[in-house]
Amino acid sequence: MDDNRRYYSLDALRGVMMMMGLVLHGAQWYMPDTLGILPLPTDRSTSYVFDLMMLLIHSFRMPLFFVLAGFFAALLVGKRGMKGTYVNRGKRILGPLAVGIVTILPLTILFTLAFIVSARFGTHELIPTSEQLEIVGGELREAGFPTDQPSLAHLWFLNYLLYFYLMIPLCRAIVGLSTRIEAGVSRAITSPFAAVAFGLFTALTLWPFRGGIVFEGFLFITPHVPSLIYYGSFFIFGYVFHHYRPILKTFERYLAWFVPLSLMLFAASVLATRVEMAQAQVTPGVHAIAVLTNGLCTWAMIYMLMGVFLRFFDFKSPWILYLSNASYWVYLIHLPIIVFAAWIVLPYDVHAFIKFPVIVAFTTLTCFLSYHYLVQKSWVSLLLNGKRFDAQWPWAER
Repeated sequence: MDDNRRYYSLDALRGVMMMMGLVLHGAQWYMPDTLGILPLPTDRSTSYVFDLMMLLIHSFRMPLFFVLAGFFAALLVGKRGMKGTYVNRGKRILGPLAVGIVTILPLTILFTLAFIVSARFGTHELIPTSEQLEIVGGELREAGFPTDQPSLAHLWFLNYLLYFYLMIPLCRAIVGLSTRIEAGVSRAITSPFAAVAFGLFTALTLWPFRGGIVFEGFLFITPHVPSLIYYGSFFIFGYVFHHYRPILKTFERYLAWFVPLSLMLFAASVLATRVEMAQAQVTPGVHAIAVLTNGLCTWAMIYMLMGVFLRFFDFKSPWILYLSNASYWVYLIHLPIIVFAAWIVLPYDVHAFIKFPVIVAFTTLTCFLSYHYLVQKSWVSLLLNGKRFDAQWPWAER
């Protein structure tokens, strides 16, 4: 079934999910207990608002991103075939990952270590001493953080995408098998109650993770099988959704259902996660509630956000086009900038509610200015987007 339309709403949603990374990675430095599973020193000024912000964004952001990645992968296969898709993804994903590892990643690691050491010892040096690194490394290992594994930081999602694109033949086989009973599958998948089935499946993939939340394993070069299964399932769902595109109407039609449902499930998931994380020894019953509420919450959030963007943002707009083109660059470059900004303001005795918006605003401004004036007309845009652009600022477009 040919599909030649431009999904402006889903382009916008994908861009917004990337932009949410700035908020999430800014909030992590002002969390009071770092959820008990991110054993990193933080700023002196903290608030549980940032814990809640982290949990909220993390409940839907990357699962929804991988659903969209699967959907657009199916769209690309339909347009270019398997060979064309792999050539395209090699250029757009493998190329930026290779370049990012030798450029963006070293800066990210440098500034992250500077922040961690400065927060831990009350100093403010950009280059930590070997003694400081040894002490911090020992504390992180004692807390269960695998410091011996090379980390890709925020570039991990490119690494995972490469694995998921290798699953495209499997995705095509699943779609092919489903067509034998296509009418029944279509009725089931377009029912709003399909969200419950998706949520139950996701709950099963969350079982290996304490608290029912995925904050471990995926940041490193070495594949983490539970994370691959968890995130990979969303990619497969997204691929299948492209074949059964009437589900997009389901997202719109039942939006009013999923707004309150997602909020209630989020509250329940936070409570269940907190209860389990507070336990010295995990019990199966509490863990089951945590993974169930988190799995259902994630899918309620996906249905809600897909519905919002399909209903209200499915039109051609200079803002949507600009965000779609710029978001890839902004996400790739934002982490070293936001960590550097957090390190700069670290010594100042100012509340987190001031520091957080300052570093996010500074990072957003720096990223978009660099894209607009340095990247969009350059070879970098050609690498990331397949073409150069010469766009005006969206507010200047008529």
